[in-house]
Amino acid sequence: MSKSIIERVYVPTHVRQLPNGERVKIPGHYRKPTTD
Repeated sequence: MSKSIIERVYVPTHVRQLPNGERVKIPGHYRKPTTD
């Protein structure tokens, strides 16, 4: 019946490495789950 059990997803602080070798620090935040 209801697909979205988790209404919001918490993304912890993490470092993402881009393809060009650059590192980006992404602070922890809540985001809506992508429903495609």
